[in-house]
Amino acid sequence: MANKRYKILLVEDDKMDQMAFKRLVEEENLPYDCTIAGSVSEAQSILGAAQFDIVITDYSLGDGTALDVLNLVKNIPVILVTGVGDEETAIKTWRAGVYDYLIKDVGRNYLKAVPVTVENVIKHKETEAKAQLLSGAIMCTDDSVYITDMGNKIIFVNKAFCKTYGYKEEDVLGKDGNILWMEMPQGGGMRGVFQIVKSAWEVGFYHKRKDGSLFPVSLSRSIIRDTSGKEVAVVGLSRDISDHILVEDELRTANLELKARNQVRSELAALVSEQIRALLDDFRSVACDVETAVQGKINSTLKEKLEFAGKKINRVNGLVSDFLDISRFDADKMKLKLTRLNLNSLISEVLEMLSPLASRKHIELEQSIPDYELVINADRDRMMQILTNLLSNAIKIVVANGHISVRVKDVGKEIVVEVEDDGPSIESGEVKRIFDRFDRIKKQLSSEEEESILGLPIVKELVEMHGGYIWVESREERGNNFCFALPKPDVEKAVVSAAGTDEVC
Repeated sequence: MANKRYKILLVEDDKMDQMAFKRLVEEENLPYDCTIAGSVSEAQSILGAAQFDIVITDYSLGDGTALDVLNLVKNIPVILVTGVGDEETAIKTWRAGVYDYLIKDVGRNYLKAVPVTVENVIKHKETEAKAQLLSGAIMCTDDSVYITDMGNKIIFVNKAFCKTYGYKEEDVLGKDGNILWMEMPQGGGMRGVFQIVKSAWEVGFYHKRKDGSLFPVSLSRSIIRDTSGKEVAVVGLSRDISDHILVEDELRTANLELKARNQVRSELAALVSEQIRALLDDFRSVACDVETAVQGKINSTLKEKLEFAGKKINRVNGLVSDFLDISRFDADKMKLKLTRLNLNSLISEVLEMLSPLASRKHIELEQSIPDYELVINADRDRMMQILTNLLSNAIKIVVANGHISVRVKDVGKEIVVEVEDDGPSIESGEVKRIFDRFDRIKKQLSSEEEESILGLPIVKELVEMHGGYIWVESREERGNNFCFALPKPDVEKAVVSAAGTDEVC
């Protein structure tokens, strides 16, 4: 309260006491703006025109007493000054609302206690105001507040508590706090505890109303300590979360229904795609038969048209094949048939298969693999798809007379495959996007290239289904390194159940 000034009204009919009080304020340099009234009527006139922080009044006044002054003030603390031996009067006025009193002596030594008394009364008034504010907030909050003593007896409840739990205040005060909890069978452990679905960290409880009905609440409890640190009470703050749980149940049901509808759409799209691919295969077969039948009799224009149509069919067939794979991922229909495979043999087979494609651009294919078998548990067809897509992508981006190297490393619990090329470096902002199926689909729709560019997102999905992971290293000037790691068979067992496999050998 340093540097704060107080407006004080002194009600005193004795001129000598008035002067003594003024002298005290001046000599002690007290931070008081003092106004003096010599009677009850004068005090009434002054109080009607100004506001004060505190009133100091003598008991006996010419036209009344301190009790009359008390009737005039509103929300202003009053200090009573009374004569020696008149403690009974002091007690009477204290009960009427006086905050404190001073005993007037002949030598006016009581004035020495004025500064301390004023400070104490001001502090008491501010504490009282804060307590009223806190009490009002507690009584008006929508949350239920109840306080129990250390013996678990309820000593306070607010209005929201009475409304939520169905008790009147007089019905619940003094009762054991256990009446708020649902009964549990003997040895049942924690009572009525549940976890709220939306938040893995929020725990709720079941409480009981007066009528015996149960309802879910979120609950917090805190210990109240007195000034010496002794535990004196427990305050509980509870909130009825019935509506909250109902909304979460509705959202969860809606999400399940949405997932089911999406799965149906994915399965239907996959079915249609399979039929389209079958028709494309039939059409391509017929086109080949026609070309064979009229070989040597078709002109160059018709031949170009047939070749162009063939490229379009290949493009559509590739798109449909990729779409089928993605649909299976989304519908959880992609299953792996794991067998023990020699990774070295698979890589050699894929390199031999893609060698003609690389030769057209005069690209050198090189492999660097250990001279011993590297065994993995994998789906053979899907592993061939992973390797084929990665190498095809490298051949596509490498310029003529370029170089592609395939390396295999045994790194403890994992086997790492690296496909390194000397093609244009992939920009840092593009590294993550090349495995994003939605980004790839947008590019595919605007691309005129025959080859599908959805292969890399599918590679990522398949690698992860095998319990591995994939990444890209790109050099600043030129060249990229596509890498993926797979667990060795001795650690593969931890991945099998998550991959949804049909068989393991």
